[in-house]
Amino acid sequence: MPTTTTWTTRHAVTRMFGCDLAVVWRGPDLWSWTVTVAGEQVRSGSARTMSGAQDAAVRAAKAHTDDGGRIQLPLF
Repeated sequence: MPTTTTWTTRHAVTRMFGCDLAVVWRGPDLWSWTVTVAGEQVRSGSARTMSGAQDAAVRAAKAHTDDGGRIQLPLF
């Protein structure tokens, strides 16, 4: 007997404007997003929907790039 499979996206990643963007489901009505460069987080936030979090992450990555794209790497 065939079964129906329902897929749910809970984690989305991409790269834009030289930044790594990640959107992660955190629970009902909560998606968190982060923007990183060279492994260092430069911006983050949350939204109520996946598309809202994706849009916010893209805007943050573009703003970071427009601001010169500078980051402070940790010193060892």
